[in-house]
Amino acid sequence: MSVIIFIILESDWVKYTQWYQNIQDYPVWWLPLSILSGIFIHDTYFYWLHRLLHHRRIFRYAHLVHHQSHNPSPFASYSFHFLEAIGEGLIVPVLLFIIPFHPISLYCFIVAGFLINAYGHLGYEIAPKWFRNSFLFQVLNSSVYHNLHHSKFRGNYGLYFRFWDKIMKTENPSYEEEYDKIQSKRFDNQKTQ
Repeated sequence: MSVIIFIILESDWVKYTQWYQNIQDYPVWWLPLSILSGIFIHDTYFYWLHRLLHHRRIFRYAHLVHHQSHNPSPFASYSFHFLEAIGEGLIVPVLLFIIPFHPISLYCFIVAGFLINAYGHLGYEIAPKWFRNSFLFQVLNSSVYHNLHHSKFRGNYGLYFRFWDKIMKTENPSYEEEYDKIQSKRFDNQKTQ
């Protein structure tokens, strides 16, 4: 995945991108906005790529390696087949061609993606108790969300957000029930300790 970024930024292709290195080229508020824009575009890209990787004719060749972790750990986050790694890595060039990115915003985007991906593959929920009753629960994925994807092999295809799964009706129908059950055990155990 890093090779793809390197090839784009260290070749003549960079002149066709929105890459900029002078921080004064855009207002300072653009740095966080470019990161957030990248995350929204990446979530859409990831959802549809992930659905494609689950197609019965593609799954065993390109995505099975990743799904060998039924109860994943953060080490499974980037356990990809070579073909999947190329597909996943192409998001950065896509973003560089459509969004102005400064090195700071690109690195922050990559780190945010890495952290969210590791969280989704924890195999354990760490969200605070208040999360369930906030509007964020209706929007954001959780570790339980992606863990259900690994255990059932279907549904919950999104990376950061739940909205594509909701729109396309691919969200696991037992997600909220499973989340509540896991969090109930977790917080009841904390009370007894």
